[in-house]
Amino acid sequence: MKPGAGGDISLKPGETRNAFIVWSHPRASGYTPSAIVHAGRAYVVHDTGILTVLDAKTGQQIYKVRVGGGGQTFSASPIAVGSRVMLLTEEGTTFVLDTGAEYKEIARNDLGEMTLASPAVAGDAIYIRTESRLYKIAR
Repeated sequence: MKPGAGGDISLKPGETRNAFIVWSHPRASGYTPSAIVHAGRAYVVHDTGILTVLDAKTGQQIYKVRVGGGGQTFSASPIAVGSRVMLLTEEGTTFVLDTGAEYKEIARNDLGEMTLASPAVAGDAIYIRTESRLYKIAR
């Protein structure tokens, strides 16, 4: 969306853009996780583990994939650090992805217990809260 909108700026049936909505993608949405924009791309993960990566300026789909091959459930929002995007499953598995033009899993780490909270970045550290622990990963 562009700043400065007022009143009803809803898209009419069949529209994908208007004076204030730059683009719209009807199938790219998360139910619980929020989307992020990083390095010119929008990363949208659905609760069911479907990750859609879009060009942030045009809305053009770059790729769509089931994270980890499927069977993953997400409540936490993704985070981005440097050239990586991190996704955390409800089961406590962290997927670290490269921000390139195709799905490339760099690492997969299992924390061994449920986690619903989004990771947080502060300074040079990432904080991850699971059901019974708080992890700090720092340089």
